Amino acid sequence: MFDAELLSNLIKQAQGDISLNNFARQCKISSSTLSRIINAKNSCPPTPSTLQKIAAVSHNGITYDELMAAAGYINSGETPIEIPNNPNTVLSQKDEKDIAKRIEALKEDLLNGDGLMLSGNPMSPEAIESLMEALSSGIRQAKIANKKYTPNKYKK
Repeated sequence: MFDAELLSNLIKQAQGDISLNNFARQCKISSSTLSRIINAKNSCPPTPSTLQKIAAVSHNGITYDELMAAAGYINSGETPIEIPNNPNTVLSQKDEKDIAKRIEALKEDLLNGDGLMLSGNPMSPEAIESLMEALSSGIRQAKIANKKYTPNKYKK
C-alpha cells in the first residue's frame, strides 16, 4: 500500500544535505515533481522509473527496494499486493509466487542463450535487471487482466 509519509521520509534521507533543486537535477527529474513527492501532495505513488532515478543518486544507503515498498509497488509483508492503478484488484501470495517462478524461468532462459544484446552490444547487469522488472510488471498486469469473476456454481 502506498505510504506517502514513509516515501517522503525516505526521499528526504536520500537527499541528504543537498538542496532540493540540486538533488532533483542529479536525479534528472523536475524539482516540482520531487517537491510534490516530498510534501506528500500526490495521491498516487511516483512511477518506478522515477524511484529508480532517485535511488541511483541517493545518499544514506536508501535503496530502490525501500522506495518501491513505500510506494506500494512491492510487498514486504504477508498481505496481498494492491496494484496502484486498480485498488480493487489484489494479487494473492500464490499469484506472487507464480509470478516469481515465471520471472526466474524467463531469466534463466534469457541468460542461458548466447547473451542478451541491446542495440548490438551485450546488455549490462543493470539493463538485464531493468528488463526483468519490466517483465515482472507486465506479467502482473496480465495476471490482473486475466482474473475474472467466476460464480461459485462454475468453480470446480
